[in-house]
Amino acid sequence: MNVKRLSKYVIGRVAAGFVMVSVSACSSTPNLTDDFTSVGVRPPSDQCSVDPKSIADAVSLGNIDGRGACGIRNGWQVSAVGGVTFSTPARIRCQMVGATNRWIGKVVQPAARSAFGERVVKLRIAASYACRGRNNKRGAKISEHAFGNALDVSAFTLASGRVVEVEDGWNSGGKDSAFLRQVHGKACGTFTTVLGPKADAAHRNHFHFDLGKHGRSGKGKYCR
Repeated sequence: MNVKRLSKYVIGRVAAGFVMVSVSACSSTPNLTDDFTSVGVRPPSDQCSVDPKSIADAVSLGNIDGRGACGIRNGWQVSAVGGVTFSTPARIRCQMVGATNRWIGKVVQPAARSAFGERVVKLRIAASYACRGRNNKRGAKISEHAFGNALDVSAFTLASGRVVEVEDGWNSGGKDSAFLRQVHGKACGTFTTVLGPKADAAHRNHFHFDLGKHGRSGKGKYCR
């Protein structure tokens, strides 16, 4: 396609409500077709202090380039962490693998033993890497999911086969509620952002965990 024909094509597509964007633009900086903004959001580094293969069933994905500002540096596809399997493989960055392992070992398993006298063997993964804005809203700030820096969990399966779901168990009272509130409340010791049913309607059925940077120092936390 020559330059003149290409110009007519682009103009025609714009008139029809579409914009043609080059592949190189999509893999580097945000463009006008993105339905989120990356202003004020600091993408995480690729540094990591743990080898995911030593603590998880994980396969290295290297670097993933998504559209606009999306992408993962030092990404991994994870099927299990700390002996706990995932309902579906999660694509997350290296530091999230280590953080998830610490949360499972220091928070989830002790809470499960306290509430049920058994261990958690499986997590139902609701979301991992996804190029989108926060809460899937147009025009919102880019989500930590867009950097592979977040993980959503909607249910926990115990060794006995019992399933504890966030949506049904949060306000149910008894063991399920006590367990869920403990794994949610103590998660802030590991992650920098922890959201659940108390946060808003968008999180009524799952927990959101990420390692996003908050505040001027980047070391703040937001847990609700």
